[in-house]
Amino acid sequence: MGVMRKGGPPNRTAAWLLAGAMGLASAHLSAQAPATPVSEPPSPISAEDLSRVRKALETPSTLNLDENRLRYYVRILARKASIMDLMAGYDFRNGPTKRGNPMSHQEFLALVTPKEMQSSGGITAMETLQFAFTNWLAQTLVKKAVEDLRNATSEREVQEIRSRIDRELAALKPPAESN
Repeated sequence: MGVMRKGGPPNRTAAWLLAGAMGLASAHLSAQAPATPVSEPPSPISAEDLSRVRKALETPSTLNLDENRLRYYVRILARKASIMDLMAGYDFRNGPTKRGNPMSHQEFLALVTPKEMQSSGGITAMETLQFAFTNWLAQTLVKKAVEDLRNATSEREVQEIRSRIDRELAALKPPAESN
C-alpha cells in the first residue's frame, strides 16, 4: 500500500522515500543498540536492488497536485420544484400544449412517411379485413384437407376429399361479373 496524498492515487516516489527512511532509521537504531548476538545474519542488499530503488526515485511523479487551481463551490437557495408545479396551467385533455406545438402526430407521420407508402392503393379497411379473413379461412381448409388426405384409408375417401376441396374452392371464388 502506498502513500496517499489528498485522496489521490499512491505516489510511488513518496513510497520509496518512506521505505528508505524507515530502513535508515532502523539501521541507525540498531547501531545505537548494545551489541547482542544475533541468531541470523542480516541480509545484504544487492547492487541490483539499489539500482532498482534509484531508478524508481528518478522517475517523475505522475501525480499532479496544483494548489493554485481555482475551486468553485455552489450553494442552491431554491425550493425543489414538484411535477405539479411544472404541469400547472396545462390542459392535457382538451387543448394543445403551451409554448407552441410545432405539429400534431398526424402531421409528423405525414412528414416522415414516404409518399409511396401513404396510399392504400384504393383498398379500404373493410376490404383489407375481408382479404385477411378469406386468407385465414383458405389456409385452415387446406390444412384440414391435407390432414384428411393423410388419414384416408381408401381410394373412395380420397375422391370424396378431393371433391370437397373443389366445392370449397369454388365457394371462395368471387362471382363473375357480367358485362
